Amino acid sequence: MKKIVFAVTVLVYCLLTAMTSNAQQGIDIPQPVKASFVNNFKNSEFERWVKVKDAYVATFKEDNMWRDAYFTEDGEYKGIGKFITANLLPVFVQRTLNENYAGYEVFELYQYECMENGLCYYAVLKNDKHQLIVQLNPYGDISFTRKSKIKDGKPAGTDIAVNK
Repeated sequence: MKKIVFAVTVLVYCLLTAMTSNAQQGIDIPQPVKASFVNNFKNSEFERWVKVKDAYVATFKEDNMWRDAYFTEDGEYKGIGKFITANLLPVFVQRTLNENYAGYEVFELYQYECMENGLCYYAVLKNDKHQLIVQLNPYGDISFTRKSKIKDGKPAGTDIAVNK
């Protein structure tokens, strides 16, 4: 169950970033989360923190590449992700997207490597009527799909993070 919840957290963060929503910034980060970040990413250039549901995401630059590190509220490191281009997708993932979603345009791709399940890919796909978010493993197997209707140029139900 925790794996599903955390996969959904990654999905939520991807949407949050893609939609430039009203995510919380300038929030207080618990000391165990900060310590875990420093321990796991000693040579990084820090950029910002975002709280998404019951997790914290640090967006930072390492080796000249932007990455997102995911942590639980108690500082447990869960995984790392980054936005990628289609040419970095494994052949099996490309094939699955091309064969199963030919009527959709690839809007965004995200690679996520988590501690429990290893590597997976998220694809945000759009056509005139729908937006899909698809999670795939490196072999192209689909493990999660979310479909939403696009109304007035914006997918329904995408206001995920709200300032409290």
